Amino acid sequence: MFTNKYKYLSIGYLSIMSVVFIIAMNVCSGLVYAGHEDGEEVVLNVEGMTCGGCEDVVKSHLLKVDGVKDASADCKKGKAVVKVEGGKAKADELIRAVEKAGFTASKS
Repeated sequence: MFTNKYKYLSIGYLSIMSVVFIIAMNVCSGLVYAGHEDGEEVVLNVEGMTCGGCEDVVKSHLLKVDGVKDASADCKKGKAVVKVEGGKAKADELIRAVEKAGFTASKS
């Protein structure tokens, strides 16, 4: 029916390729959304940071709050970005942690 140059157009091969494509797309979409379903990101305005040392102090205090998965601070932008597990860390707890570090904070 087909010559050798068309061997990849058979129904069996095309159906296998579509299954492989669907599986690959599901895996990739799972990787993109991993960690976002059960967490949230809180952005704080932080006043008083002037250097990398200040950023480190703010970050270390934020990481001590229960429910915080990750934190970063940027003295040039005056912001701290905190990734928290869904519902476990409230904004006021994060603000208190920044204030314990010696800085002023508010929710962005």
